[in-house]
Amino acid sequence: MAPAGANISSDRRNFFMSSAQLEALEKKERQEQDPVRQQLGSPIRTKARVLGFELSDKDTAVLALASHQAKVADLNAGTCVTAAVKHAGPVTSVAVLGPEYRAGGSRIAMSASWDKVIKVWAVDNPHRTLAILRGHSDFVKCLAAHPTMPIVYSGSADKSIMFWRLPESADALLSDQSPLEISPFKVIKGEHTGQIYTLCLDPTTASTLYSAGSDASIRAWDAHTGIPLAAVGADSDYWHIARGQHKTNIFDCKLTENGLWTASADKTAVGWDLETRTADLVLEHNTAVTAVLPILQIGVVVTGVRDGAMYVWRINSGVPTIIREIHAHTDDVTCLRMAGRVFYSSGLDETLRRWDIRDVVEFSGGLEYIPVELKKQDTQQSQSTTAVASTANTGHSALTEEEERELAELMSDLDD
Repeated sequence: MAPAGANISSDRRNFFMSSAQLEALEKKERQEQDPVRQQLGSPIRTKARVLGFELSDKDTAVLALASHQAKVADLNAGTCVTAAVKHAGPVTSVAVLGPEYRAGGSRIAMSASWDKVIKVWAVDNPHRTLAILRGHSDFVKCLAAHPTMPIVYSGSADKSIMFWRLPESADALLSDQSPLEISPFKVIKGEHTGQIYTLCLDPTTASTLYSAGSDASIRAWDAHTGIPLAAVGADSDYWHIARGQHKTNIFDCKLTENGLWTASADKTAVGWDLETRTADLVLEHNTAVTAVLPILQIGVVVTGVRDGAMYVWRINSGVPTIIREIHAHTDDVTCLRMAGRVFYSSGLDETLRRWDIRDVVEFSGGLEYIPVELKKQDTQQSQSTTAVASTANTGHSALTEEEERELAELMSDLDD
């Protein structure tokens, strides 16, 4: 029997919560019930928190789920395939090897988990584990895959980065009924002083691997040997960005041909000059930035934050400016990826969403992005609840006419 006066209610509001916490909870519940928000981005309902994802091709994504599974999503059908790769803990990250590395015609994917292992499997047949990569002594937090070689990179809560080499021929993974056991060929430990949260490869030659995490520093490595990258003009100085500009956890990093972008719990996304190792641009937010996606061919950067919002920043016209807000996810945005002119976002709200960057940027209905067909529905709902709804959605574009013309020219690059 519960002691007298004990709180035995299942209603979360009856537990000790501050006014701010109650307000945030009520706001989130309102958002979850908003029919317009439920349709934004044509969400794929994953029935589990999405901790990360990777695009296998234009029609397929591989998902890392908190439900101890990795799954494949059919982007055209808007559904998840029933088959799943099973782990003994939440799956934190996934990666897909280059399109030429195939087993039985299928792309090869990897999934990493709190269970300290990385599993290798065919996207077309998630039921079967082809190889198991063992070596980490704590949660595996992130993965990266070389685009042209059978090399996989992993970062862990054990503060290490490991390099793994798969068989030269992917079909060799099919030769045995039991999974192939693989050990790392390179272990980097002692450089980072905290957990490794994110890894990324340079997009042109894939010759350099960048790492970042809870120690707020960024480091670079030769992607083939694991040797620290030397700083330009200083043979004895290894390339790294020390804690300073970022004050705490770096959750995401993305490389472009022109530089590096990072997202941090210190409420900033930063664009870095790789040669000078200094911050070129700092995008300030009101909460932790959990994901970043530079789309520099049209001069914008997309950021995702802890409360589920996404912001589109125009960065090629002086002071960085938010030109669009997307309020679709009702919990943390966990990952952003680009394919052509479409970008995808995932969140802890158990959804994967799709966005046409042209539609988002060229939208003229206000700062907040709500497509015309959904905005009509939103207006009708507003009119039924407030007498002033006729002014609720007027808004204005954050771009001048000259900027609109310039952007239209840049947008054509995405269609090439």
